[in-house]
Amino acid sequence: MIDILTIHISVSVSIADTISNFLGIPGQFIRDILLNINLHIAKSLFIIYFLSITYWVYSLPKSEVILHDKNSGKDINLKPFAISAMVMIIIIYIVF
Repeated sequence: MIDILTIHISVSVSIADTISNFLGIPGQFIRDILLNINLHIAKSLFIIYFLSITYWVYSLPKSEVILHDKNSGKDINLKPFAISAMVMIIIIYIVF
């Protein structure tokens, strides 16, 4: 039983090493490209992305953001909650 487990582990390790060696070259290339991106540019792209999602949520029709609560019978507008969550994410990205 131990011999089978040892063979299985050694085969798995050799397969993992082969995959790692195969993906190491493009992985290093992508890493080098991403390290050349300025941090302020990346941060600005994320802020623009979250601003666009916030605008999209703001422009959704009311019928798409209303949740009907069966227990209380009230309609809950989810838009303010989604927008406030997005604004908090944007603030966190701006501050940090």
